[in-house]
Amino acid sequence: TASVAVERPFFAMDTGTKDAKHQTAEQQVALVKEIGFAGIGPIYNNPAGLREMLAATDRHGIRLFAEYVKLDLDAASPVSPEIRDTLEQLKGRDAFLWLYVVSKAHKSSDPAGDAMAVPLLREIARMAETNGVRVALYPHTAFWVERVEDGTRLARAVDRPNLGTTFNLCHWLKVDGQELENRLEEAGRHLFVVTVNGADTAGKDWKTLIQPLDSGDFPVSRVLAQLDRMNFAGPVGLQHYGIGGDAAVNLRHSMEAWRRLTARPLLPSGTALEAWQPAPGWSEVGSVALDPQDGRKLVAEPGAGVILSAGKAGYLLTRDTFSDVEVHVEFMVPARSNSGVYVNGCHEVQILDSFGVEKSDYPGNECGGIYPEWVGNANVRGHTPKLNASLPAGQWQTFDIVYRAPRFDATGKKTANGCFVKVLHNGRIIHENVEVLGTTRSGLDEAAAGPLRLQGDHGPVAYRNIRVLPI
Repeated sequence: TASVAVERPFFAMDTGTKDAKHQTAEQQVALVKEIGFAGIGPIYNNPAGLREMLAATDRHGIRLFAEYVKLDLDAASPVSPEIRDTLEQLKGRDAFLWLYVVSKAHKSSDPAGDAMAVPLLREIARMAETNGVRVALYPHTAFWVERVEDGTRLARAVDRPNLGTTFNLCHWLKVDGQELENRLEEAGRHLFVVTVNGADTAGKDWKTLIQPLDSGDFPVSRVLAQLDRMNFAGPVGLQHYGIGGDAAVNLRHSMEAWRRLTARPLLPSGTALEAWQPAPGWSEVGSVALDPQDGRKLVAEPGAGVILSAGKAGYLLTRDTFSDVEVHVEFMVPARSNSGVYVNGCHEVQILDSFGVEKSDYPGNECGGIYPEWVGNANVRGHTPKLNASLPAGQWQTFDIVYRAPRFDATGKKTANGCFVKVLHNGRIIHENVEVLGTTRSGLDEAAAGPLRLQGDHGPVAYRNIRVLPI
């Protein structure tokens, strides 16, 4: 499916805005405004607390995006005074009633509770519509609405345009962490809000499942890429529950990571080749997959957002040049195919069908390997990844590269080598602080700045969602 870069407002949940120095609504709102967030998403405590938070956001010119409130299905009056007060105070504001739903009478995700929940949610949606407020269900581990699938199911049953669901990365990982793209796609038009954070893919507790956005090995870019493919333009919240420490430091780390994750796209849908110098053999398509008749080929469907080489294309170079840079790349190769991403035009991260391969014929000739130099008719100084993170041929894979370009003095003499500060393959660290002494075999001459360069003549390869952030 085509990927379309969409700008989305990024707000901080108040689970991470409070510390010893930031206790009041005024202090927390001032902090998130200073760091660059579009707004805040607080937990409902009492009417005065919500009034104070709204007054602070008004003073600082940012939004209160969502107010987190409980719906208890077992209560004598489920549509509580807290819900009613929130709807009244949010009247006329572009904000969400962020509704988490609990029940002791029904187990988590049990559809048997729908008969009670759907009429209540319809009533709340009607009240919210009168006040110009939207309602976003908030799936939460161990609550009745626990999974994004629950929120989607209920939103469909309620069938009101102002009621939808939230996707919470940390809770999705905690509950099962399965079928991310399908879960988001299923939510479709009912998806109103998304929350993200750094996390470890295999994490089991909140310390590993909720980290600053620049930590953990789960590729949050995978979430954003799917949102791009869905043209999702809703708000994205930052979850920092339980991280502790200095709120300002944590928030700044996450904001820096967000800016990297939402960096400049080089393959905008419909014009994916415009940022690149003309090269024969490349085409823009909508999707690719393994050829069912020949696992060494890719087949394409018409559309936009993916670029494809059938295997004999020229090198594809960006029109712009970059020096120190962070690069996100998504790629697919069929069986036994080969390509490469040349950062600065001269230093290659190898792409190869390496799934299940224990050892290659020389260092650097593995998927994710830093390809060797060619010196004295021999491959030298290649760098094997720390681990083999490859997926099977025909699956989309990711590189996230942090690169420091070589330095040169005024006479053109090199004063510092280029360096792969960090490389992640499918979210797993495979290189750290690897200096490259010279140009990769078949690379361009080393320079202080150079293009991003994609190899297209060593077998079929497809790319999508390439983003660069100069640093």
